[in-house]
Amino acid sequence: MPTKAILVDEPFSDPDWIFERKLDGIRCIAIKAKRRVRLRSRNDLSLNGRFPELVEALERDPAEDFAVDGEVVAFEGSRTSFAKLARRAHERVRVYYYVFDLVHVAGHDVRRLPLRSRKALLRRALALREPVRFTPHRNRDGEAFFHEACRKGWEGLIAKRADSTYTSARSRDWLKFKCSNEQELVIGGYTEPRGSRIELGALLF
Repeated sequence: MPTKAILVDEPFSDPDWIFERKLDGIRCIAIKAKRRVRLRSRNDLSLNGRFPELVEALERDPAEDFAVDGEVVAFEGSRTSFAKLARRAHERVRVYYYVFDLVHVAGHDVRRLPLRSRKALLRRALALREPVRFTPHRNRDGEAFFHEACRKGWEGLIAKRADSTYTSARSRDWLKFKCSNEQELVIGGYTEPRGSRIELGALLF
């Protein structure tokens, strides 16, 4: 079972945390052993039949022994779209596998290593050729990144404690901030009542 994030309300900035884009897709653990790849959902169901192109891409990767954590996504413009991903049942939809953590590599269990170390190993362990991509992150300015994410229409951000280990549970070392469809407005005035309205017409924003 992969690490799961806890939803919180307020974004923050902290040099001891890293910040990643929250992707709207299907969580996937990819395991490669003896040149064969297995894709497993977070409920430990096989995803090989759904995403054979990802299996083929990972089997072509020079790395022969690894387990990585990531998200399978489809794009609608610049946004990841779960709805578009779900349409694979009846149409051709291009998908990508965004990897963001390393669990096992070259015979070594690396879950006890700090997150920053696991990410550095991940970038070296895999060739990261299309459609497999490394999930970029920022090391600071979580609040600014969150506001940028919401302006771009992304789902939100994931904040991860930089020295955290990898645990198979929901953890407060991984937090998620979701963008909502809300708008901050300033009331600039009002109009006089008309018709059936008695005390107030409309507010001006």
